[in-house]
Amino acid sequence: MFRMLWLSAALLAFHQPAAACETSSDSSRIAVAGGSLTEIIYFLGAEARIVAVDSTSIFPQAASAFPSVGYVRALSAEGLLSLRPTLVLGEDDMGPPEVLAQVGRAGVDIVRVPETHTAAGILDKVRCIAAVLDLADHGESLVREKLDPMVAALESIRVSAAKPPQAALILQMSAGAPTVAGAGTSGDGFLRLARLRNSFAELSGWKPVSPESMAIAQPDYIVITQRATRTGDGLERLAPSPALRAALQGRNGMADGLIAMDGMAMLGFSPRTLEAALDLSRQIH
Repeated sequence: MFRMLWLSAALLAFHQPAAACETSSDSSRIAVAGGSLTEIIYFLGAEARIVAVDSTSIFPQAASAFPSVGYVRALSAEGLLSLRPTLVLGEDDMGPPEVLAQVGRAGVDIVRVPETHTAAGILDKVRCIAAVLDLADHGESLVREKLDPMVAALESIRVSAAKPPQAALILQMSAGAPTVAGAGTSGDGFLRLARLRNSFAELSGWKPVSPESMAIAQPDYIVITQRATRTGDGLERLAPSPALRAALQGRNGMADGLIAMDGMAMLGFSPRTLEAALDLSRQIH
């Protein structure tokens, strides 16, 4: 019991949300747990401070040269500490908690970056990481120069789209059954960012759905991750899927309503997500 209480106190000590975006005492050696954060560190031009990344850090390609600390939700204390980081910078779902507590007790700064699936959330994430790395002014300049124009472009599409089309976002295909984005997911946030109505907004989380459900939803468009198309051996192999065929049965061929995009760009909620949403919006609107 005492150990459990002590561990809880340790976790609270290392993960106070109010301190999440404060400047780190030492950000010279960063272990990154989250692909979107790696992208943002590169966006800020601070990649020379990275000493390790997690397995979701696949963009830019240069990040693959760093040692891996495993998956963002299944980090290893031994693996992290062996790389002598001064800061572990992670997405809001990094873990497990006991590993973070152990690393924190070793004197390593631990920062969990908040995430909101909106355009403002992306800007806040960039500002947060810039502040942690003591690059707040530089980060703000990049936000104004590179990100604000994309947000403004998306806003103008929102104003002009009186009744946005409906779309379903598919994360993966398993035995012909798609897993779709419901409310509260990054996929739902991405569709809203691109000024589309989510055909499965009544669901919560990522959910597998039946061909009948896809037929009833009748989305105008289906947005699917490129990874899902590879598991189906390409878009052509997805065409016989009853779920996709049912959803797009009113269209002249699958290609008319099926759009494959980079999953990390769509769902990471990094600067690339703004680019992907703007690209999708312009294709459709």
